Amino acid sequence: MNIQDEQTVPDHRAKNGSESSDKTTPQTLQIEGMSCASCVANVERALKSVEGVETADVSLASSEARVAGKQGNVEALIRAVEKAGFRARKLDDFGASDNGEPGSDEEPATAGKRTSVTSGFKRKFWIALPLAAVVFILDMGPMAIPAWHDWVAGHLTIWNSIQMALTAVILFYTGSSFFVGAWNSARHKTADMNSLVAIGTGAAFFFSTYALFFGVEGGLVQPHDVYFETAAIIIALILLGKWMEERARHRGRDAITGLLEMAPQKANRFENPEAANGDRPVETIPVKRVVPGDRLLVKAWEQIPVDGKVISGHSSVDESMMTGESVPVEKQVDDPVVGGTRNTSTSFEMIATHVGAETALARIINTVRDAQNSKPPIQRLVDNVASIFVPIVLVVALITFLLWLWLGSPAQAMVNMVAVLVIACPCALGLATPTGLMVSSGRAAEKGILIRDAVTLEEARMIDIIMFDKTGTLTTGVMEVNHVVPFDSPGSSHNPDSDHPPETGESVPLSVPAKKLLSWAASVERQSDHPIAASIMRFAESEGVALTDAREVETFMGMGISGTIAGRVVSVSAHTAHDEYTDEQQELITSAQDRGETVLLVQMDDKPAGIITVSDQIRPEAAGVIKKLNKMNIETVMVTGDHPRNAKVVADQLGIDHVEAGVLPDQKAERVREYQGLGKRVAMVGDGINDAAALVQADLGMALSGGTDLAMSSSDITLVGGSLGKVVDAIELSRGTLRIIRQNLFWAFVYNSIGIPLAALGLLSPMFAAFAMGMSSVSVVTNSLRIKKI
Repeated sequence: MNIQDEQTVPDHRAKNGSESSDKTTPQTLQIEGMSCASCVANVERALKSVEGVETADVSLASSEARVAGKQGNVEALIRAVEKAGFRARKLDDFGASDNGEPGSDEEPATAGKRTSVTSGFKRKFWIALPLAAVVFILDMGPMAIPAWHDWVAGHLTIWNSIQMALTAVILFYTGSSFFVGAWNSARHKTADMNSLVAIGTGAAFFFSTYALFFGVEGGLVQPHDVYFETAAIIIALILLGKWMEERARHRGRDAITGLLEMAPQKANRFENPEAANGDRPVETIPVKRVVPGDRLLVKAWEQIPVDGKVISGHSSVDESMMTGESVPVEKQVDDPVVGGTRNTSTSFEMIATHVGAETALARIINTVRDAQNSKPPIQRLVDNVASIFVPIVLVVALITFLLWLWLGSPAQAMVNMVAVLVIACPCALGLATPTGLMVSSGRAAEKGILIRDAVTLEEARMIDIIMFDKTGTLTTGVMEVNHVVPFDSPGSSHNPDSDHPPETGESVPLSVPAKKLLSWAASVERQSDHPIAASIMRFAESEGVALTDAREVETFMGMGISGTIAGRVVSVSAHTAHDEYTDEQQELITSAQDRGETVLLVQMDDKPAGIITVSDQIRPEAAGVIKKLNKMNIETVMVTGDHPRNAKVVADQLGIDHVEAGVLPDQKAERVREYQGLGKRVAMVGDGINDAAALVQADLGMALSGGTDLAMSSSDITLVGGSLGKVVDAIELSRGTLRIIRQNLFWAFVYNSIGIPLAALGLLSPMFAAFAMGMSSVSVVTNSLRIKKI
């Protein structure tokens, strides 16, 4: 950050999916009925067919769709999904089902309550398991027990009819979702995992039923050619795999569920806040009925319902959910408060300023959800493969059946076809990337790292060089005045906490005493909100300096500020080379720069009148962060508007590789381009105040946030709480996530590449294929959960 007021550059993102101003707010839908990558492709295709939709990202892991564009009719989106054979409903700002009418007092359901799919798979598995075990025993028992064999030989029809009845319950009750899903896909001329399971198990069941009633001894199909146990055990194993998969996916959603649980449900609103007689009744209302401007009462130990400002009373607020700091923060009148944080002391009154999707908590939730539902470039390829995968498998299964019908028997043909259909279910392929993203973005949110999207993870992994803004990023940003030195006085007013003695300057014309110099500088600076201006104001107040009205105050981006006092122009600006400096004055300035202090030149009518030196403290974690980045083979650059001499002091203390000093805010983006021109992948870390253009230009922009201000629209990654150590965490997390996603995709492709040929050659039994298919999905999700340990 440079040393004086700077204008924030508007956010016109040209990368990672920029959004034009005429787009509507992205809509989030919960999708029910998806089971594999082909389902995802079908839902995306249906959503993109709606007029006005520009992007539609569907995640199998979170069962959500994120739709952006000019299409604001949610009902049209839901109808398109339903037409494709799935179910959909809109989610509100906090991820709850938005089924009620506006203004309804019904409390929203949390993410953990939105679906009972997991419990459904569990319940049906425990029904299917004992029934499948009985069918297996009835089929295999006679082979192991001679007494059974002799009896079954004389009562084969009855024995197999019992298997058929039990298998029918397993298939058409516990496995009904597969057949319903397959039917819906067929109606819409698509195919997915349900199609493969339904065709495979259905073929085994109906072939066995035909053999039971119409088989002929010595014929192509004989009475004992029944495979009811195959169909029964396949369904039971797939249900087990789905249950375990859903359990693992639910664990991956822990972070977003935790954020949703932080969302307040109720608010205490004053019905008549302006009552003159003091009669101000309070009503408790759902938080979604709060509007900006409402006056609210926050009682002790209650959650603050929405973002706002304290207007009466004082208290302590636990903001650990936003900043990570466990120590409560004191709040006075006019202090901001954040929805979802907790009042740990006395009651106070507040006025609502941001509600619904505009609150900090809602923006965090939506940022995490966007990251979970976004897709890296490699996933686009996976989606394209998945869209044609199932039809190809159906053709392979048909060829397998015909070849084995020619080379072997109908029974062999049916069994090998079923094995091909079951082993080829693309569940693992559909879960490989989204589960990794879901766990990664959740893990990042837990550590206060908000990631824009999956492309950001890819960029973070490939970073070669990181550029750091100095003030407020590598340093604390809390400036302190060290010395006030008029050029016509042998004494100066200085900070008593400074380790350095006050400096003296040589007398020159148009001089003022130290306090007068400070008074005039502070009189101009009080119309600025820059950290340096605030430090001068604090020091003037502590010295008891009286201020004067300044008129015609102007700020110059990255340069300084000026104003007219009593007809004379007073300016405070960054020190630059000046012809009128004496040797003693130049020595004074050089000495301050060698100590790492920033030198401000105070001028009267364009003549040097004195200097004020300020400095801030290096963040305690900064040196450790730079050291870790060096070990990761990432170059570091400090970019600052400070003089090269005092910039080098800070860089040397931290071990930074390169220094770009004297850089104005509008020149930072140019410095980023210069490094990019050298073939480097550049990340920029700043506080978001004057770094917007550089953050946008960089391949990866990281913005430090104090916890309450999350409007970091220019950054790819927002580091909540302002800890510099999260820069390293973000890069390590991105590298680990992409490594695990690639592992997932590798094993998913290998599984299908090996499994399908083995099944087609008759080397893989259908029951083992079902077990392998279920475990492949579980292994992918379980591998993704390792991201939690990064």
